[in-house]
Amino acid sequence: MVNTNNRIAFMVQNISAIRFRKSFLGSLKQPDLESAILIDMTSNASSPTNVRLRIVWISVLMAFGLYLTRNTIGEIVKSDSFLKDTSLVGADSTRFSVELKDGLENSQVQSWLTSKQSSDAKALDFSKIKTPYTVADRLTLEQADQLLGELETNGGTGFRRISKSQIGDILGAFFFSYALFQVPAGWFSDRLGARRMLTLYIFIWSILTLMTGWVASLYGLMVARFLFGFAQSGAYPTSSAIVRRWFPVSSRGRASGLIAFGGRFGGATAPFLTTLLILQLGSWRSVLSIYGLLGIAIAVAYYWIVRDRPSEHPSCNCAERELIGPIADDRKPELRDITKMIGLYCGSRSLWLNSLGQFCVNIGWAFLVTWLPTYLKETHKVSDSQGSLMVTLVLATGMLGQLLGGRATDWSVGKFGLRLGRVLPISVANCIAGIAYVCCLFIDSAWGVVLCCAIVSLMTDFANPSIWAFMQDVGGRNTGAIFGWANMWGNFGASVSSKIVPVLLLYGATSGSGQSLVFITCACAFFVAGLAALGMDATKPLQPVSPVS
Repeated sequence: MVNTNNRIAFMVQNISAIRFRKSFLGSLKQPDLESAILIDMTSNASSPTNVRLRIVWISVLMAFGLYLTRNTIGEIVKSDSFLKDTSLVGADSTRFSVELKDGLENSQVQSWLTSKQSSDAKALDFSKIKTPYTVADRLTLEQADQLLGELETNGGTGFRRISKSQIGDILGAFFFSYALFQVPAGWFSDRLGARRMLTLYIFIWSILTLMTGWVASLYGLMVARFLFGFAQSGAYPTSSAIVRRWFPVSSRGRASGLIAFGGRFGGATAPFLTTLLILQLGSWRSVLSIYGLLGIAIAVAYYWIVRDRPSEHPSCNCAERELIGPIADDRKPELRDITKMIGLYCGSRSLWLNSLGQFCVNIGWAFLVTWLPTYLKETHKVSDSQGSLMVTLVLATGMLGQLLGGRATDWSVGKFGLRLGRVLPISVANCIAGIAYVCCLFIDSAWGVVLCCAIVSLMTDFANPSIWAFMQDVGGRNTGAIFGWANMWGNFGASVSSKIVPVLLLYGATSGSGQSLVFITCACAFFVAGLAALGMDATKPLQPVSPVS
């Protein structure tokens, strides 16, 4: 019916235009008029507009800004500009750790370290301990300075730094709120309109990026990151709903892959660009101001270009709408659907397995954007500029995975069918990522670890388009909410990763096995995700049925 109405509208437009030309020229006859109508209709039918491509590219830019502002914090918290920030160091709420840098072979230092151990603690194995070694954590400034003085008096060399566990809390605050608000943000986008809501989300997180540069304490930074996570929580669920309306099933994987590519490009750019700007500007706060202003510009452009549906876009012609095809079940979700919707989610084996997979994947992946910069600086003694370049290379490798993964999932579905074809790329990629983390246990060089982490990044992003397409397959008009449900569990995993890495490092510090525990945990998480994917079924859509009013 919609296509018939569109054809009639085009005929009316063409007839009106030709009648105008006829009256103006005064020379066209009736047969000429009929021929002109046919020619114009054929031309329109064979030349669809490319509005959907503009939708994709502004979505790519949105995702770029999303990850640029998200991943920059990993570089900021290990920079001297942040660690020596007078406002943060002087705040009463800031806690510190004392790190031993040199002197571990000194017997006097060893005796002093042993005396600082609690009676029930494991005996220190000085042959395996790696420096920098955390002597104590969660200290006040006065306590840290006093302990550092004792260390140096006993012949050791060390330094005081802002507590890693407190930084872990800050990093985890973003992922926790990002996870918590996934479902509400996705549902509001489905209900109130993706264009309107995503523009609002971009604007809010850009303002919060500016405000993050104004905080005077770590508690203030934690609150800012918590609110930042809330604002960004609606980005991908809403973008996924836009893709579902603007692309047919056969090309959703590629469209999703391009958008995710934009995110990974922003994430890959963040380490190097942030470090460069900090060195040039001399302040991490100024960098956040620049990123915030960039985000506001993206919000304006997104609202200008995007529409919720092809039928609402003035530049989308009938031929492009026919190419896109009808939108299945495009009614707005009703408030009364929520309980039914949650009931379906809780009863869906596929959705729970997808959620478990995302939880585990993010445990492994979040290490790359939160603690890898600090690990390279402290364990392998690389400079800030070299470390940022290494992390950039790791995350940039993921961009290739997004592009390959989009094509792979469309090919896999065509080859093996929707049921098996959608999950095979996810399962294989996660298992390879797990193997890469296992390899880190046997490599001592910084570049060797970077290579393994690059494989993790590549495989994680290779699986992403399949995961997106799966949620579009089963989501229907609630795609945004379903994406939010699964992404919620994924970011709970990232929050756990941000907080558990310092705990594992501290637990294994006495035996020198802290980093090995981190790599083993990340590897096991990916293996579980690979197995979970095999049970997902994209052929069974989830949709609550609203009563007919």
